[in-house]
Amino acid sequence: MRFENVNGDDILIYPGVAVIPRADGMFALIDIRELKIDIEGVRFHETEAVPSDAEVVGHTWAKTNKDGSPDRRFKENYQIPICLYGQIAFRSQTGVTEAYMVSNAKAALAFVEATKVYQKALAETAAP
Repeated sequence: MRFENVNGDDILIYPGVAVIPRADGMFALIDIRELKIDIEGVRFHETEAVPSDAEVVGHTWAKTNKDGSPDRRFKENYQIPICLYGQIAFRSQTGVTEAYMVSNAKAALAFVEATKVYQKALAETAAP
């Protein structure tokens, strides 16, 4: 599985290891058991097209007052959807700190939960 990074190094997930290739041709290998992977739900005000797999959890206005009501000073004020996205965060003791926004929050949660089960299984098989 590949997590592509527009402004940094990609994260490639293989069985038992995460590989992070660098622009200089070198790469880092991180034992998957040492990679901390977390998920957080993020309410995102989507101003572009809503991805087909995203869950719309509400609406707001393009221009709002402090109380959330539409700002009537703008004639062309329109509603925009609020989508629930999943933010997957990767961290390690060796300095990996990356976060990815995923449009399908349920799929992101399932990925993180499955990865944690996999990490636990690896840890149990490695124990003497």
